Amino acid sequence: MSAAATTRRHPASHTSLRGHVRRATGRDHNPLCRPLDRAYSRLVAGAALMVLVGFVLAVVTALLVYRAETHDAARVARHRHVVTAVTTGPAQSDDLRPGSVRQHAPARWTYPVGPGSGYIPVPSGTVTGTGVPIGLNDAGQPAGAPRPHELIVSDTALVGLGTVTALGCATAGWFAARRHRLDRRARQSWESAWERIEPGWSGRL
Repeated sequence: MSAAATTRRHPASHTSLRGHVRRATGRDHNPLCRPLDRAYSRLVAGAALMVLVGFVLAVVTALLVYRAETHDAARVARHRHVVTAVTTGPAQSDDLRPGSVRQHAPARWTYPVGPGSGYIPVPSGTVTGTGVPIGLNDAGQPAGAPRPHELIVSDTALVGLGTVTALGCATAGWFAARRHRLDRRARQSWESAWERIEPGWSGRL
């Protein structure tokens, strides 16, 4: 029973990562090292490499997202011009439910390409004739503000974390499946060897 239990724990389970790399690359000349041990070391070294590659990919992906969103925010800021619009009517709630704080009001504004008008977001309770700063694009149409830097950083962090998590789960699944196959090979090898030596060891021969 004790011998069988011993085979369930892989003999290379306490080897350091450096030892696994040496064994996987054929630089470990221990005569007791079996082909199965080398296969397990290649598995560990491969998993470590995949984790490192996954981390690098996550960093690169996050940096690309940060660069793209920062560039987009800068482009919006370059083409956004703040002018003062004058409301031509009272503020109206966007939501008919009591207590709504989102309100718009009709307004007019001037811009080099010509005058403009439309509904613009205003503070609650804005009355007719109130000056409200708004952002316009190059064509004189209302334009939203660039994405805040805090949200860009948040998106970058979420993308990086999501990439690390996804690749980490994939690596863990591959490692578990491969190790299960190696453990099964180890059990089969032990059982085959035991069938050969058991008769002599037990004295039945």
